[in-house]
Amino acid sequence: MESITIEILNPKVKRLLQNLADLNLIAISQNEATSEDLKQWDLLTKEQQEGIFDAIESVKSGKGKPHNEVMDKLKKIYK
Repeated sequence: MESITIEILNPKVKRLLQNLADLNLIAISQNEATSEDLKQWDLLTKEQQEGIFDAIESVKSGKGKPHNEVMDKLKKIYK
């Protein structure tokens, strides 16, 4: 799957893209990375960055656990 980042300057284009997403022709994910976010990312070591990418892939492949399941377990431990 190919990804691109675009800045939408016209509300009509946004509606058009949303219509394409509704038809399952494209997938839209919103990412509002700021320059401060990018600075923080650059401060991470390569190993830390790779660990984050590995974690994302793990979740995408179904190896993640639902948030509520993790929270229930932690609440029992730390009560």
